[in-house]
Amino acid sequence: MRLSASLLLAFLPILLPLTARAQLPTDAPAEAATPEPTAETPPPAPPAATATPEPPPPATPASNTAAADAEADAIGAALQAGGGGDQSRDEVQLSLYGFADFAYTNVLTDTVLLSDIPSFAVGKLNLYAAGTLGDDWRSLFEVRFMYLPNGDLPRGLSSERVDTTVNDYSDFARPIKWGAIAIQRAWLEHTFHPLLTVRVGHWLTPYGIWNVDHGSPVIIGVRRPFVIGEALLPESQTGVEAYGSYGFGPSQIGYHLTLSNGRGAVETYQDYDHNKAIGGRLFYKREGAFGTITVGVSGYRGRASEGSRQFSLDAGGRLTAGNVLTSQYDELSLAADVKWEWSGFLLQSEAVSNDVAYVDKYRPIYSSLRGGPAGLVPDHRKFGVYGLTGYRTQLFGLMPFASAEMFEPGIHSYYESAYGVSGGVNSRPTPRVVLKAQFTHGWFPKDTYRPLNLLDLQAAWSF
Repeated sequence: MRLSASLLLAFLPILLPLTARAQLPTDAPAEAATPEPTAETPPPAPPAATATPEPPPPATPASNTAAADAEADAIGAALQAGGGGDQSRDEVQLSLYGFADFAYTNVLTDTVLLSDIPSFAVGKLNLYAAGTLGDDWRSLFEVRFMYLPNGDLPRGLSSERVDTTVNDYSDFARPIKWGAIAIQRAWLEHTFHPLLTVRVGHWLTPYGIWNVDHGSPVIIGVRRPFVIGEALLPESQTGVEAYGSYGFGPSQIGYHLTLSNGRGAVETYQDYDHNKAIGGRLFYKREGAFGTITVGVSGYRGRASEGSRQFSLDAGGRLTAGNVLTSQYDELSLAADVKWEWSGFLLQSEAVSNDVAYVDKYRPIYSSLRGGPAGLVPDHRKFGVYGLTGYRTQLFGLMPFASAEMFEPGIHSYYESAYGVSGGVNSRPTPRVVLKAQFTHGWFPKDTYRPLNLLDLQAAWSF
């Protein structure tokens, strides 16, 4: 017993700081942190509950480097508040947190696209790990845990679902269904100057509003606008990103530049062609008596390639390998966005277009479900736009909201155009919990499909 007590006393100076640093920094000041990470800044710990009906707004593209530094300081302050004490600049300060959502969906009209049986579901379960590495170095990774692929319907007309049932060796071989994870982002960045931060790894494409603020607790409605969900710009990319901003008076301007593998079969770790994708964003933000207005434009240019790796023997009997392409096209995507926040009022809109030009050798076969002769898929343009408005009241943090949207897919395989309107209410009983109710009506003016009516109820929370 004396030996054990001596060892415990000897290790106390080491164990106490480690225990303090491993503690989740939930006591960070609410005004120094944001509730949800964006593509521009390493996200801090979620804010502690306060008396205010709504937490501080998440960092937007206009925040850039200044917000990144402030949030990094918030992480360090939270760790020290947890008992970490002074940190050496060589020590890692790590913050773990995330968000999740649970929903009830009722499809009120018959459709082949969605099940007509009202269902409950856990949608997103995302975990973040943000680290400040000293000397203006930061890192972040985000993963989403999923029940998929169990129950998934394969692409095409097959109706047989995927079954991931296996025998649990730790429980007398009783059946258990395994799920998977999706890596949302994983990057490292260094700030050289307020005008230049360089990020490498896998990051969310810095365009518009919805794509970077993608966490359920900060999204006003339950579902993304269709044009955002269709990813006319890639949702994420792997490569190098540079960004910065400059403030003058009540205004701020900033930029993003990106270089990546582009789209492809395995774009997260391999490029199937010799054409790197380039992209960028410019924005202007102004704060004044009539609130905050942010305006931005974005662009993306790249070549998307699909294929496989095949091995063969050459004339001399030597083993050779190469990529065999099955699809290849060039694309140009352009986007514009505007956001106006004034007291509790919100108005935002995004418009996105995507031009696709196939390399003739790899132009796919066109087989329309609408009838007509078969042929080859033509070059085409996709376009969509949405607008959303709402007002956050002081009554239980309630925000009534409404939105309208339209989307044209360019290729008329399923429909020529789709329109939709939705409305609902978003409530924040606490800064970490969001309750939503939304009704959506969609229709296809150039087709014979029946209108689509959806009722969605959702609870989203950060932790």
